Amino acid sequence: MKFAKYWKRQQVQLDRPVFEETGGSQIEFSVWGASNINATEAANSAATRAEQFKRFARHNFSRQQDYEYSNGYIKEEVLEEVTAADGSALAVITRNSYGASVLNTESVLFGDIDVVELGFIARIMVMLGAVKKDKDYYLKMLVDYQGCRPELAMRVYETYAGLRFLITHKTYRADDLEVKQMFSELGVDSLYARLCQQQSCFRARLTPKPWRIGMSRPASRYPRNALEQKDFCCWLHRYILKSNPCVTVKLVKTLGLASVHSDVQRVIDVHDKIACGMGTLG
Repeated sequence: MKFAKYWKRQQVQLDRPVFEETGGSQIEFSVWGASNINATEAANSAATRAEQFKRFARHNFSRQQDYEYSNGYIKEEVLEEVTAADGSALAVITRNSYGASVLNTESVLFGDIDVVELGFIARIMVMLGAVKKDKDYYLKMLVDYQGCRPELAMRVYETYAGLRFLITHKTYRADDLEVKQMFSELGVDSLYARLCQQQSCFRARLTPKPWRIGMSRPASRYPRNALEQKDFCCWLHRYILKSNPCVTVKLVKTLGLASVHSDVQRVIDVHDKIACGMGTLG
């Protein structure tokens, strides 16, 4: 999975001739290096990428305040690792840019289906007999999909904005053709499907989005300096308190008779312990 334990930032200053539209003589950018070995390697990575960025900027520049030229890692804080029976990494829990905890796994297939809120014309069409594509509609679609594929087994959860399904009888790779076809046939959110392929893993949010519990996003993003970390700790304390009455998903149906794969069961245990329950969906 594309997550790193160590991050280091290096500032890059480029002269004005590269940026004729700017008013100053120089402009400064942040370049991040990452490593799973130690901080020194992360710093070396940052230095290398700073030089790469300088060469890139001379030829093909797209203006950004914080340059994140791909280094193969997702810039999220790693909170916990979930191991398989053989001790290998099975999943990691990270904290995303808006502060929620997210379960990431290379091999356990999660899919999110978002139910789009109906606009005025769509509501009129439903009144005239058009099919209303609500949570019940997509739940029936999942039931029918599994019914045509008896070898398939899944758990279906309700989310705030739709449904989440989890395939339980086998593991997958995010770039499997079978996964792409399944996501297309089941109407999985296109952005989620694209991120799964780009990040080489499936993701499942475990805790509420802050704006659904009356909070704003954190003022800073990971990795944070000491001052930002102090402010974030205060934000996180409030977020945890407000999250307590909420759950991210509610289990609504289990489909299929196939036994649960042992690796999948480990992920289910973590997912359901944190995300699933009878509180208010968030």
